[in-house]
Order: sequence, then C-alpha cells, then structure tokens
Amino acid sequence: MHIMVCSGEIKNCMMKTAIFFGGGASAAEGAPVQSMLFRKYFKALREKKDYSDIKRVNELRAYFKQMFYIDVLNDDLDTVEFPTFEEAIGLLDLAVRKRQSFKNFDLENIASDCNRIGFIRQYLVLLMAEVLEDKTSIVKGLHRLLVDRLGDLGYLTEMVFLSTNYDVLIDRALAGREDIVLDYGMECSLSRFDDCHGKRMPVVPLYKVHGSLNWSYCPACNSLNVVEDEKGMLKLLADPSPALCSRCRSVKTPVIVPPTYFKDMSNSFLTIVWHKAEASLKDIGHLIFCGYSFPDADMHIKYLLKRIQTSRDDQLKITVINNYPGKETETCEEEKNRYMRFLGTHVCFAKDTFEEFCEHPEMHI
Repeated sequence: MHIMVCSGEIKNCMMKTAIFFGGGASAAEGAPVQSMLFRKYFKALREKKDYSDIKRVNELRAYFKQMFYIDVLNDDLDTVEFPTFEEAIGLLDLAVRKRQSFKNFDLENIASDCNRIGFIRQYLVLLMAEVLEDKTSIVKGLHRLLVDRLGDLGYLTEMVFLSTNYDVLIDRALAGREDIVLDYGMECSLSRFDDCHGKRMPVVPLYKVHGSLNWSYCPACNSLNVVEDEKGMLKLLADPSPALCSRCRSVKTPVIVPPTYFKDMSNSFLTIVWHKAEASLKDIGHLIFCGYSFPDADMHIKYLLKRIQTSRDDQLKITVINNYPGKETETCEEEKNRYMRFLGTHVCFAKDTFEEFCEHPEMHI
C-alpha cells in the first residue's frame, strides 16, 4: 500500500471530477449514522457488561443523566430519545469556546478533578471510535469496489476525493492500490505504512476535512502521525502509554472535528488540508456527492463550495447520489431543497444508491 505524506504539488494532472463522501457512504458499509451512535454504544456496553473502564462509564453516565435526563445503564434504550452526536459534543465545544462551564462539569480550576468537560469530550470521541471500529470491521467492500472500478476505467488518476467521515474505509481502498500514491495533502509521519518517497507513481488526493481516526497529533511538537487504522487510534485513546510522542513524550490527541456549528479549525494540519482541497476543487468540472445530506451545521463546507462556485467562469456540474431503500419522499424533498437553495437549481439528483454508483461509476462520470 502506498501513502504519500509530503505536501508537494500535484503535477501534470488536471483534475476532472471530485467525489465527496458523507456519512451515508459509510452507512452503506455498515457504519451507524450519527443519530444511532449512542444507542448502539450503550446497548453493546450493557449486553457485554463491560465496565472495566469504570471512570469513563461513570463520567458518560453522569453527563447524559444531568444534561439529557437519560440513565444509560438503567433506562430502556430502545425508547429513550438520545441527543445527536452533534448536540452532545457541541455543548462541550461551545463551553470551551466561551470559557464557561456547566454545574458539576468544569472547564478548568485548581481542583484535582478539574476539566471534566475535556475528559468527557475525549470519552465521546472514544465512544465514536469504538462504534465505528466495531461496525466497519466487516464491510461490504463498496469503497474498494468503487476505487477498483475507477482504476479499471482509467479514471482513478483523474479524481479528487474528499470526505467528512472519520473512518478509514476510503483510505484503505486507495492505500490498497499498488499503482497510485495516496496523498492526504499534508506533511505527516507514518506508522506501519510503507513510505513512498521517491516512487514515481500517479498521486491521488484524499482530503479528510474533519480529521480522521487514523491521525494522531502531538500539540507540543506540532507533528502528526498516520496510524494503521482507526483501531490504532482507538488504542491510543484507551491507553495513554502508547499515545506518548516519541520525540517529546507529550500525550498525542486525535484530530477530530465533530459535526457541530462550532467547529474548531485551528489545527495547522487541517488548515493545510482545507487549503489543498480548495485549490484542487478549482480545477474540477464535476462534483459528485455520495451519501451527503448537505446538513445545516456544515457551514464550513458550504463556504468552501461557494468559493469554488463563484470563482469560475463556467458552471460546475453537481450530482447528488444519496438514495437508499426506504427513503421517504419527504426526506428526499427536504434534502433537494437544501442543495438547490444554496447551490442552485441545476443540481442533478440521481436515483442510484451508493452501492449502484460503486458498481457503475461510469454512468455518472
């Protein structure tokens, strides 16, 4: 597998098409949608009766009980109405931004148990990592099918990939190819991945604009490592000892920007990724959204798209592929309205599912 970790320019390649992966693409592989993360996690926790990390369990239980009136260990989890992941972590992010706290949940003070907000935020990220690792460990191979089909058609080196997903489904599919180099668009170090410096192969960019579960960041050295997969990041979160930076021994942190209105884009590596994504999108003629519902909270994405749209002389072709079995007409109409209200009425809404697109991408590209 080949991953390019230098931030050099992509040469001799005029990008024609960009494929943008949203949560629906991962859901087609078996990953839970955001609204089901907490239900799946706490149900699995209670079924296994795994309370080995009692501090984490107690902190999460206290948070959900005080903030959302849910006892995750005793209530009927099939009937309770969980907050979305966006709401649960968004409260914490906004508290940090405003330098405020909630009763019993402090941001910082001189007490020995201070910064509960910071710990709970990390626990929520860990929760998400555990659920995604469990649900995507056995996949249908749709992302791999898509990448291989694009390779067979000769399209792969003409593509730009973008993703708001934290899992590594598309990463694995691209890194598994022996005829391309995967470029995250930033300088980073490798962990158990083949270094490809000096290898003359076509570069295929993948811009993960909200971070990734296989990225670990040292805030002291300002360095970023790519670990083997999201399970590697899960180990770093669960046990601090292997999460120490090899250079300065500081504790590394995941690079995760949650789907909230209050996104913190201050990480220097993410800044580079966003810059590279914008530069690459200026060269494309066709943008294909896969499994992306164009949520209101993704204002940073909308800002990026509007800059791309308004900087060109011709009209950007836009295709949306987000159909799935049982999708209600009302949901389809709401989604269409969100796209057209912001991007214009020329957006094409395909009837295909993500699975069908992966099998026959040439029908749309």
